[in-house]
Amino acid sequence: MKKLFLKSLVLLFPFLVFTSYFFIADPMKIIHNITDPTSKGVLMNDRLFLARYLENTNTQYNAFIFGSSRSKAFKTYHWKQFLNQNSKPFHMGVNDETLYGLERKLNFLDSMGFKISHALITLDHRLLSLTKDHEAHIFREYPSMTEETSASFYQRFYIAFLNPSFLKSYFSYLKTGHIKSESNFLWDPGFTYHHKTGDIDYTRMENAIKKDSILFYKTNRKDFYERTPHESEQLIGKDSKVIWEKIHKILKKHHTEVKIIITPNYDQITINPDDLKYLKTMFSNKVSNYSGKNGITDEIGNYYEHKHFKPFIANGILTLSYVSFRKVSE
Repeated sequence: MKKLFLKSLVLLFPFLVFTSYFFIADPMKIIHNITDPTSKGVLMNDRLFLARYLENTNTQYNAFIFGSSRSKAFKTYHWKQFLNQNSKPFHMGVNDETLYGLERKLNFLDSMGFKISHALITLDHRLLSLTKDHEAHIFREYPSMTEETSASFYQRFYIAFLNPSFLKSYFSYLKTGHIKSESNFLWDPGFTYHHKTGDIDYTRMENAIKKDSILFYKTNRKDFYERTPHESEQLIGKDSKVIWEKIHKILKKHHTEVKIIITPNYDQITINPDDLKYLKTMFSNKVSNYSGKNGITDEIGNYYEHKHFKPFIANGILTLSYVSFRKVSE
């Protein structure tokens, strides 16, 4: 019996060591309080970060920016210029946002007692196509926003941590301080996170462009693939409409002043006309469409890489969406 116990202990020892390390060192950034979700190392689940921050903040935010990482081009300080003086905006854009996640965040804010006076919703064909929660731990919605149990949520991170390829990359990073390009869920993005607003600046890229923009685009030319402009398939179907009805209900409850921006993606894929018609029917003149081939998407210099456009493009879009609309209304 004693030998069996010792053998079991030997077999379990590595498991116990890794489990202890998981909880004490918090390599996945899910246990201890994290102040910067963009910090170097393991890519953090930004949904978890946002939910925890809003659950503990004393700031009465009442204006929110939603969308995928493409929404990061829209800055709260610029958006605030078009809102009333009492507005306190916060950026809730997350990596690879889903339509499901968008509705869950609005529901979360409503349940937490936040007043949603203003909402800037940025979307594209990718977001419209995602009507369910991500399976990957890094993009999974936080349990406070869903019906998933905490045990199930955190189990995903533990399983991901035990993945041999992750452990190899992670401990190599700890030893050398360098992150290999092929490492999964490890990054050194060179971002600057603004804690009180949720804004994220592409600091490293901005500095490189200011130093030598020609060299920057020459070095990163491979990111800008050849495009074939085309129309997206229809994405707003039965499941999507159920979600949009929930979104509309919450916004109506809060008498929200909403703006929906269909973003100018580098891929030059135009939103499906039927999808656009549906959104305009539901939100009237609150929808602005910049998808497809146009003066913005034609210019490589409007983008950091093939996924993210620059803040000056977002600033121009906001001006057109607010100022031009008000002039027409007058």
